[in-house]
Amino acid sequence: MSSVAKNPPEVAETGGKAGETLPKPAAKRVRRTAEEARRLILDAAEERLARQGPEGLRLQDIARDVGISHPAILHHFESREGLVRALIGRANRQLRDTLLSALDGGGKGGDTAYHIGHVFEALSDRGTARLFSWMLLTGRANSDQPVNNVMSEIVDAIQARRESHARQTGEPVPDREDTLFIAMLAASAAFGEAIIGRQLAESAGLDQDGLKRFRLWFARLVKDHLDSGK
Repeated sequence: MSSVAKNPPEVAETGGKAGETLPKPAAKRVRRTAEEARRLILDAAEERLARQGPEGLRLQDIARDVGISHPAILHHFESREGLVRALIGRANRQLRDTLLSALDGGGKGGDTAYHIGHVFEALSDRGTARLFSWMLLTGRANSDQPVNNVMSEIVDAIQARRESHARQTGEPVPDREDTLFIAMLAASAAFGEAIIGRQLAESAGLDQDGLKRFRLWFARLVKDHLDSGK
């Protein structure tokens, strides 16, 4: 009685020829939601922005960082300009949320100065200020972008905190323009540090710790002004 011979397992795995190994099946592609894919792309773009500035925002490199194809980025953002706009929008939301959360959790009005570090972190350390400046210098900024509304919202929040503190202590209510000037000074200092601050610090003999001391000194300077009631 004849029987049908079965291939040994090792032959089946190697394609039937001794010593021959077939290519492994392609790894199953990870399926992500559109929201998750956009987040990962923006995370990678932000990292490159912080390290290399706007010139580092190359779609091919960002796609490689995330492990996706170049067309996949175009699918989510349409173009490099679309990615830049989305990056700016997220940076603005992060800056606003960080500062407003800090203000909501603060104590007296003068505590606002201790949150100057959040301005430097959001604008300087993440490369956001360099991106803002690049957009302005290249004519890419326009009135429809969120950056034009963030400063006013932050000034309103700081002013409300200062007015509340003044009512509690019986001190004169500070002028809103004074609050605006404080916010402009903090933003200007953060922008300046982001663009040329490190070069200036190095030329003056300051290291990274020196820059941190500058930020603390600047925060105290602003706090002294706030506490003076002027």
